[in-house]
Amino acid sequence: MLKVFILCFLLTQILLAASYIPKNIKEEKILESYRDTQLVLGLKATDFDNTIIDNQSLNTIVEDLFKNYLRLNIRVVKGSWDELLSMYSKKEIDILGSITQSEERKENSVFSLPLYDDSIYLATSNIEKYNLKDLKSLKEQDIFVTKDSIYTGYLKKFLRGNDIKVNIIEVEDSFLEKDGIFLTSKYNVVGWENTIKIGYLPDISIGLQKKLNDLTAIVNNALLEKYQGDIAKYLEKQSNVIYKNKFLKSLTQEERRYLENLSQITIALEPNNTLSYYSKDMKKFIGVIPFFIERFSKRTGINFKIVNDRNNNWNNIYNDFLEKKIRVVPLPENKEWSEDIIFTEPIYNPTLYKVSSFFSHNTKIGVVKGSIEESFVQEYYLKDDILFYKDYDELENSLNSYTINAAFLFDINKMDTSKFKVDEFMKIPISLGLYKSDEILKEIINKGIKNGLSIRRIEEEADIVKKQEAFNEYQRFQLTNKILYLLLAISLMFGMISIYKMLLNHKITKELKKDLITSLPNRVEFLNFIDEKKELKGYAIVVDINNFKEINDKYGQSSGDDILRIVADKLKRIFINQNIYRVSGDEFYIFSEEEFLIERLEELKKEMHSLKLSYQVDLSIGFYKNINKDLETAFKYGYMAMEDVKKKNNFYYIEATEDLIKKKEREYSIKSLLRNKNLKGLYGVYQPKFNMKSKEIIGAEVLARWNDESLGFISPGEFIAIAEEINLIHLIDYKIANEGIKFISILKKNNLIDENFRMSFNLSMKSLERDDVVSVIKTLLKENRVSGDYMEIEITESIFSTNLKTTLEKINELKKMNISLSMDDFTAGHSTVSLLPILPLDVVKFDKGILDAIGTKGDLVASNIYMALIGLIKDLNLKIVSEGIETKLQLEFLEKANVDIGQGYIFSKPIEDLNFIKKLTEKNTGS
Repeated sequence: MLKVFILCFLLTQILLAASYIPKNIKEEKILESYRDTQLVLGLKATDFDNTIIDNQSLNTIVEDLFKNYLRLNIRVVKGSWDELLSMYSKKEIDILGSITQSEERKENSVFSLPLYDDSIYLATSNIEKYNLKDLKSLKEQDIFVTKDSIYTGYLKKFLRGNDIKVNIIEVEDSFLEKDGIFLTSKYNVVGWENTIKIGYLPDISIGLQKKLNDLTAIVNNALLEKYQGDIAKYLEKQSNVIYKNKFLKSLTQEERRYLENLSQITIALEPNNTLSYYSKDMKKFIGVIPFFIERFSKRTGINFKIVNDRNNNWNNIYNDFLEKKIRVVPLPENKEWSEDIIFTEPIYNPTLYKVSSFFSHNTKIGVVKGSIEESFVQEYYLKDDILFYKDYDELENSLNSYTINAAFLFDINKMDTSKFKVDEFMKIPISLGLYKSDEILKEIINKGIKNGLSIRRIEEEADIVKKQEAFNEYQRFQLTNKILYLLLAISLMFGMISIYKMLLNHKITKELKKDLITSLPNRVEFLNFIDEKKELKGYAIVVDINNFKEINDKYGQSSGDDILRIVADKLKRIFINQNIYRVSGDEFYIFSEEEFLIERLEELKKEMHSLKLSYQVDLSIGFYKNINKDLETAFKYGYMAMEDVKKKNNFYYIEATEDLIKKKEREYSIKSLLRNKNLKGLYGVYQPKFNMKSKEIIGAEVLARWNDESLGFISPGEFIAIAEEINLIHLIDYKIANEGIKFISILKKNNLIDENFRMSFNLSMKSLERDDVVSVIKTLLKENRVSGDYMEIEITESIFSTNLKTTLEKINELKKMNISLSMDDFTAGHSTVSLLPILPLDVVKFDKGILDAIGTKGDLVASNIYMALIGLIKDLNLKIVSEGIETKLQLEFLEKANVDIGQGYIFSKPIEDLNFIKKLTEKNTGS
């Protein structure tokens, strides 16, 4: 008993320890070695770092980490950033409390894990003197920057990209120049109105001299255990304090007195809606509206209390509000509400969706009874046409059975929308509804709303929590399944013993050679057949059912089994007395010794017509007339032909001709090279990009070419499509990116390019989906000692088919390396324009499709379209590259249209590196 008590006591001491517990003997020795020496910690003497909130500042948190948690012998030095950086460069300071990571600083420093992220802004406190919302107003203005700050490089890139010239003035602390335009961190201008975002910064970390490298892992452990959380909480408190002070300053004397005497405000929330719902796991209301109310309370001091029962429906909540049992209710403005209600400014604008059946043509509209959606449906549709349902499952079933034509709901994730047509019906502004007597309270709340809350961030948080809840539910489901699987495994074990005994029976063994669904001979019998009848001559036919997986997913496995039986019966009837096998899920192999094959295939095509109409099911058939090959090879060639059919539209069957076999074998060889990562013959060529005015080379695009020892030249049209098909396109993208980065390194070393030169390379959709894409590009830049300023990534509208949120996160990580982003093939696809406001683009590259019409009958239309698109892109302050320039007429048109950069055969075709250097040298020497 005493041992148990001692063990519990020791564990409690460890858990509650106020100082760091070394993870091993090595860490203990490292800490002891540093405790014998005094280390100097540099901390910035700025308001941002020194402001005390709840007895803490950023500086005190970092100081506490080293002094109290790691118990090191620390001397603190405070000063301006310029002073600290100078001392750190002279090695008079050992540790910097916060520093922005950069490649240059890595040469002399090691960095901890990130403390927080940051962005750079241009700002001014003098909102009358400057208009930062108009970029053109920046021209020729004075901009103050902190001396030796890495922010300046990002500012120059921003100005260069927007073709703006300013006077950059270096000062000791740019924030002291806040009456003018100054460059600073987002944390210095929280709540400011007159700001413009320049871009993201690399992570802010603790910087240590390289001699302290072995201490870094211990500092990281301390951050993970305690201090990253402390810093995040502090920054949130700091943000709340700033907003609260701004909010209180905006109030009149009457409003301040009212707020001081204001007691708790009761508010009711809908318990089962996408905007707010009750979480059984968290035992509270969550969603966009509850999170807004929570954040709003912290930033204004207005105390809200949620009072409704979690089982209340919307009608009950609204009636309680009318009876003044509740003081505030989130409401969309609607003429149906009582005249005694007044509304605040909108706090959220969710979309009301109309989910319609593809087949029903009646006028009935469905909605969940007691939901907030109900009031809008009643406003826009006749009462006789509205049907009410108790929940969303019942509503979906009614759509499936065509009882109603459409349903209305805010959260389309509540239904399987793949089976329906989804339209955005309208944006619904949600406000807070109050009584008429609460006019002063309404004005106070409006001022709090205007002080600024990022509803997008609140949406993201609500979405994350919702997904976490779904994951927790899934975990519980998985646990239940594991128990069931265990019981099933035990049952199967006993069942297998019985089956083993049954297999001793010859009759059962024979039955196992048949496919259980179609009663056709199965794969085992097929393998026996081609082994025993190797030299048999005739037709080897491979039949594949198109869209079979989708049929199983959409209609269920039993429907899939029915289709297999129907297809098998048709094959048996048409290929009577021939060898027919079901060799896999949706594939049948047939060997026929009889002639008239085409007539039989045409008959089969007619037979499949009804199945095609009912289930959108069709067949892809390949065949090979075997004269001198063994049966295994004959079926291999038939399979090749079947694969080719699946890639072609409006084809039903194809014969494996010699040309097709050669093409497919070449395709298999390319796939083999890719799968074995044998890319020796893959190399980059460079197509110059020219300044349209000066005709000087200002960049290049590195393009992939492949010359293999055995296959010869492989065109990009061949290998890129194949690489995408087998999900290995990233091998090509990464290698060509490496080629381009290496070439930039060579050009820089030989002083052949300046800082405005850009080398672009392509990243496909599938490469962008990979988790390693950011680290690979980062490593390539680091290994070749090339700054991201020289690089440009080209993407296409196919980015829409990715998980756009995670893809944008990766793009933003790449942008943090100063890499430019270009939209390739602009105007080639219908979705491209909608991407422009979403993506952090620097360049738009016009597809040659419209340009090709210049000089033809469609010249006027093409010119007008091109000019309109140029105007659109120029208004967005993006650079334009026109590719595919081939004629003098096209060149003259683009020069008049004020296009920035040109690329095409009129300037140069893609050329190898030595020829590119020669062309670059000729341009530089003027020869």
